[in-house]
Amino acid sequence: MKEVVMITGAKGFIGQYVVSLLKDKYEIHAVTENIFDIDFKQYMKRVNPKYLIHLAWVTGQGYSDSKENMYMLSKSIEMFDEFYTNGGKRAVFVGTEQEYLRKDTALKEEDELKPASLYAQCKCNLGEILVKASKLYGYGFVWSRLFFIYGQGEKPKRLMPSIIKGMIKGEEVVCSYSEYVRDYIHVYDVATAITTCLFSDYTGAVNVCGGESPTIGEIGRIIAGFDGAEGTVRHKSDEECKQPPVIKGDNSLLKSLGWKARYTLKEGILEEFNYYKRMYEDEQRFLDE
Repeated sequence: MKEVVMITGAKGFIGQYVVSLLKDKYEIHAVTENIFDIDFKQYMKRVNPKYLIHLAWVTGQGYSDSKENMYMLSKSIEMFDEFYTNGGKRAVFVGTEQEYLRKDTALKEEDELKPASLYAQCKCNLGEILVKASKLYGYGFVWSRLFFIYGQGEKPKRLMPSIIKGMIKGEEVVCSYSEYVRDYIHVYDVATAITTCLFSDYTGAVNVCGGESPTIGEIGRIIAGFDGAEGTVRHKSDEECKQPPVIKGDNSLLKSLGWKARYTLKEGILEEFNYYKRMYEDEQRFLDE
């Protein structure tokens, strides 16, 4: 009988990739119910998961300062506690790079935390509580701090699809300041990082990031170099954007657990570019008929 991996957010952007990696060797239990309505004591007894991946969180407009972040923190602790009480082996919950105090060099797991929003504060508090509890009680647990994720299936208004779609259509795309450094990682590599953490012997926080750390301008130039990119990119000034100049992570710990990236930045962006290019070409053929 296959062991059960319970996954919240299984149908989401990251979740779909995680499920595809695990479905052949494990029984996947995707949580489809509203997490706020679940009695996890009874739920864990019924599902009996040996592994747990918690991807779901508050989303949508205004999520950054929504009170639901506090409720999700509470329910996540309940989920965590009942999972191990019921005999769970290991779990991975996801945090965010927004937990860190900003600095101009690569962020490491032991660096100072200073979340600015309610969302980041709740994530930060949850991670600190669960890592400390795991070390105290001997639980196998990883708090994975995710950086900037891209790839097929991401929301259309994010950076990569915004530039790609505009360039394919021959439009001018307006982006953030060109010299901002952002640490992007392909969603498939995020999924493999999460599964690597899940089956490792490590307990604690782990950065999930790509390590290449391009500027926004470099990303635009990569896309502009692809066959079929006809548009242009215009960047806002630093004064207009008022964002941290550098957000990049150190992924040495993740690599030490056996993780290796499949995609270079250029390879990953090209795959997403070709996906949108096919969609646009199919759309044009339909309109021409």
